Amino acid sequence: MVSDLGNALVYKGVNSLMLYNLKEVISDDFLGIISGFFSDDNIEEIMHDGVGCVKVYHAQFGMCETNVTLSSTDVDGMISKAVAFNGKVLSDSMRLFDGTLPDGSRINVVLPPVAVNGSAITIRKFKKHVMTACDLVNSGVMNQEVCAFLWCCLDGLGHRPANILFSGGTSSGKTTLLNALSLFIPFKSRIVTIEDTPELRMPFSNIVRLETSFEPLIDMDMLLRNTLRMRPDRIVVGEVRGAECKSLFTAMNTGHQGCMGTIHANDARETIEKVVNPPMDVPSVMLKALDLIVMVARKNVGGKITRVITEISEVGGFENDVPRLNTIYTFDANKGELRRTGVPSKIRAKISEACGMAPADFDRILRERTGVIDNLCRLRLDVSGFKKAVDEASGF
Repeated sequence: MVSDLGNALVYKGVNSLMLYNLKEVISDDFLGIISGFFSDDNIEEIMHDGVGCVKVYHAQFGMCETNVTLSSTDVDGMISKAVAFNGKVLSDSMRLFDGTLPDGSRINVVLPPVAVNGSAITIRKFKKHVMTACDLVNSGVMNQEVCAFLWCCLDGLGHRPANILFSGGTSSGKTTLLNALSLFIPFKSRIVTIEDTPELRMPFSNIVRLETSFEPLIDMDMLLRNTLRMRPDRIVVGEVRGAECKSLFTAMNTGHQGCMGTIHANDARETIEKVVNPPMDVPSVMLKALDLIVMVARKNVGGKITRVITEISEVGGFENDVPRLNTIYTFDANKGELRRTGVPSKIRAKISEACGMAPADFDRILRERTGVIDNLCRLRLDVSGFKKAVDEASGF
């Protein structure tokens, strides 16, 4: 076990060389000796399997082992504090627990006898640094043109914001992408977010953050239906999984533009299949209100595993009641980048019509905004500086 005066070592595999040293590890009252891992923003998840050393998932190195081990006293104390912090009480009937830590990180606990080797703890860290769209461009998630296109879709050029689902596998970066792109929403907008566990961090003054509750039972669908009475300009659902999906599409179909959410799926077609089948059960006819599906995944680009947007598709119409997808951007595995397919974009036409402009004017604004993004990416502004620059460039 690492003492208060020791160092936490991070290894890539049991027998490989040390990757780096987390110095000055100081045990705090809540997290104990694993608190040192919270000082590195590149460490995304911290895991205790019940036995053995603590593992971490590193943004660059992937799954790593450490020289840190937890005693049963360490584990029990951490769990008790986390449960109490979330307003719950440990009981024999509680074998599974989801909650948040004081810094906003997400914690999942599985207790014996369900966890055979002892209490299992998984912590999804809450990043101290809120990422901007330019941070994602600079890290290779998307290029400047795709970023500018999504900017045009998010703000709708002041007239017709798009309804978007961000889709991908576990830990693919859906929420990070949604949160970063939310900075393109006009600052004056009234936003309501709905989450099981608070993860979104949007720097807006007129924002209402709603969270589900077990006692009393208030689920996401109840919150979403209540949101419709709160005069939202934007509705953002952290993760769409069940009946709330139909309520979200009801909102889209009744004039609530600029709705966003995340969903687990491997491609755009699978996203649609999940939406129209149980437990979501959205009628196919309602899909016409969905403007974009943005797929994100982990890919091997240049020998390095990185998060990238792999596809941007639209619901192009229906053939025998089956939604037809138009893919407007797709990932070129040979070049390791997203490229245009040449398929005409429906949201481009919708935004142009709402603004009373020709599609050629949309293209001109897209080129201008691509240049703005290119400049902002070189400046590497913080969140407030980036938001101010975007609002000034938007002009409304």
